[in-house]
Amino acid sequence: MRPHTSGEIAVQFITSAEDFARLAPDWNRIHEQAEAASVFNSWIWQYQWWQVYGAGQPLRVLVALEHGQALGILALYIQTISVLGVRVRLLRFVGSGADTHPDDLGPVLARGREEAVARHLADAALHVSDADAVMLTDIDPRSSLPRALEHAAVAACREPLVGVSERIAYIELPRSWPQFLRSLRSDRRTRLKSARRKLETGHRVRFFVWHDAAALDGAVERLAELHRRRWREAGGSHSFATPQYVEFHRGIMKAALPRGWLRLYCLELDGELAAMTYCYRFRNRVYLMQAGFDPAHAKLNPGKTLLGYALEHAIEEGNEVFDFLRGEHRYKDQLATAYRDTLAVRIFHPTLGALAYRLRRIWLPSWKARLLGAPPPKLLA
Repeated sequence: MRPHTSGEIAVQFITSAEDFARLAPDWNRIHEQAEAASVFNSWIWQYQWWQVYGAGQPLRVLVALEHGQALGILALYIQTISVLGVRVRLLRFVGSGADTHPDDLGPVLARGREEAVARHLADAALHVSDADAVMLTDIDPRSSLPRALEHAAVAACREPLVGVSERIAYIELPRSWPQFLRSLRSDRRTRLKSARRKLETGHRVRFFVWHDAAALDGAVERLAELHRRRWREAGGSHSFATPQYVEFHRGIMKAALPRGWLRLYCLELDGELAAMTYCYRFRNRVYLMQAGFDPAHAKLNPGKTLLGYALEHAIEEGNEVFDFLRGEHRYKDQLATAYRDTLAVRIFHPTLGALAYRLRRIWLPSWKARLLGAPPPKLLA
């Protein structure tokens, strides 16, 4: 596809997986310095997702170039769904729209050029001709993209819907473990200490962080097994439920381990892995992805005890934040010291598909909530 140009910056459209792969050096260079950077908008995460979940869907990677040098990359694709019997084509982030649900998505933008580059990428995104709607969710709140999309939509006489995608709990970590313990309510501090003592008194206990690359396949299988066991007791979970999900995370773990990003925390009881907590560390921030434990040891609280070990390790590493990412769980609110929001932007083109989507997914649920006196429904893709 010919570059979409505006001013000195030109935006190139990439539509093949081979060209996507060749972006790695430029993507990694920009990502390393970008302010709004996370594991989830890294090249390894995005490209692995496309390899596992792309499956012939139209790829639309936008690359902002100035004098031949890449200044920004926005990886999108077109997901086709059916709404009210009408085919609807949604322009979405690579990384969203399957059984993985990452947070902090968005483009990588050259530091110091964020606003200008985001404007060009946003304008190009609105000119993707084979989409009925731009449906971008879970955007890193530090990104310049939401505001740029809003301005581009207004300029194109479209009405943008901008709002919160997810509310995420996190812990601002102190400098030492004793300091963290003192910050807890006395009852929680007592439960944490007593659970650890109970384990260490009655069992051979070992806490460690996985570093063995050669045996990582086995660790992934054990994590998936523990997660399934734990959630089978609690009513089920969509995570690790499909071969694609396991394949995707296996590939990411293998790529992240040598980069120093992977934090697979493990709790061994009497020589057997009884609990695992799957995290990433990026720029002194630890992100909690998934966890699992053997329900046969539920009375010993291995999951909560392992989380305590993980927090202690994160503090000792000098991390500043332990981020729980999306998902509502009571323990997150009990431990959180602050919250943050990811953002969503939805822009509709004047097409039948866009009209069907708005009627079924936005207007009808809003009218129903208003009729019942309920809060406005969350907008979902």
